[in-house]
Amino acid sequence: MNRLILLHGYTEDATIFDPLLPLLPAFGQVLALELEAEFAHWRPASPVNVVSLATHLAARHRIGPTDVLLGHSMGGWIAAHLKQQTGATAILLSSFTDQAKIVSSIRSPRLLGLYAHLGLVQSRWLNRYFLRRYPHDESRALHGQLVAGMGRFRRRYVAQQLGVLFAPVPPLTTQPELRLHALADTVVRPPDEPFVELPGDHFAHYFYPELAAEAIHQALRKTDFQ
Repeated sequence: MNRLILLHGYTEDATIFDPLLPLLPAFGQVLALELEAEFAHWRPASPVNVVSLATHLAARHRIGPTDVLLGHSMGGWIAAHLKQQTGATAILLSSFTDQAKIVSSIRSPRLLGLYAHLGLVQSRWLNRYFLRRYPHDESRALHGQLVAGMGRFRRRYVAQQLGVLFAPVPPLTTQPELRLHALADTVVRPPDEPFVELPGDHFAHYFYPELAAEAIHQALRKTDFQ
């Protein structure tokens, strides 16, 4: 049975896939992972990074070669590592397989983790700063909702997400089946590898779901998906 496993991004939840999901092929099961709950079950023995998270998720949900992983932003980074560990099909939306593609002036996981544990990442003044500087009118309201929701997260969860994003890991040796990206994305730079270009910004799949769904249909036809 083919499963579709949804992996959302930093500060998001599974509703980020709502416009796209009805347009996708029929799957035997759709598993929308809420990463806040998944991280709460995760007890990494080693430093927090995407490799140890992928190992946890693969075992917890018995992810294997017949599964299709659909990840947005941080979720795509996780999906790429799940593919490497399990052989599942990975589709990346506005995501990356090279951490250098993340647009950030601070890249130290230790420093970011400290800021998160101190509550600085969720501070109102910082969130207002990000809202003022956000350049995209089309997704401004959606981005504002995500920023406004930051305050509800536990600091430990915020710190873990930043560790998954920025903690160094070995380079990937496999590549996703499909990358979708907008050139105007100011959160994650476009990949160097081949990708399908979408209009819009970091939330291109949300505002142009028909175009994203068409590319996904075409990519799945080239796999063993039935």
